[in-house]
Amino acid sequence: MLPELVRDHNDRLVAHVNRTVKCTSDAQDIVQETWIRALRLLEEEQSPAGPIRNLRAYLYRIASNLSIDHLRRRHVRRHLSADTLESVAAQSVPASTPLPDAGIIARESEAAFVAALRRIPARARRVLILSRVEGWTYPRIAAHLGISLRTVSNDMERALAACLVLMADRID
Repeated sequence: MLPELVRDHNDRLVAHVNRTVKCTSDAQDIVQETWIRALRLLEEEQSPAGPIRNLRAYLYRIASNLSIDHLRRRHVRRHLSADTLESVAAQSVPASTPLPDAGIIARESEAAFVAALRRIPARARRVLILSRVEGWTYPRIAAHLGISLRTVSNDMERALAACLVLMADRID
């Protein structure tokens, strides 16, 4: 069933996504991720919302959602990249602060976040940035860094755990 859908709808799906993201190679990547997600759903034989009645419409919905996610990540990448870790605090000063304390608190939080990122091992930090900022999948990260999927998963867990510790310390 899926091979027929790929054959019949791949080009139209790429064109549909390309109208949103305005980049053919990004559109092709998004459509590839759409097929991967569709395959997973078909293997599970149901979607999170129940049985799929119209698979073609569902594919377009997946592709549209992935396109929106891609545009959000692109927006974030314009403001933050792996190379600008040092300038995170300087880039994200609030535009207006209702109280004088709010600016100080925001700068302290940003400084604490940057410090926490520095405490994370370099590879785990890179995995976190590639996944959460760049929007890369674990297989793509593994191939890019030359490490196993399990290592990517472990590094991500390590990085997220460090962020959670930071958040818990800030709340206390």
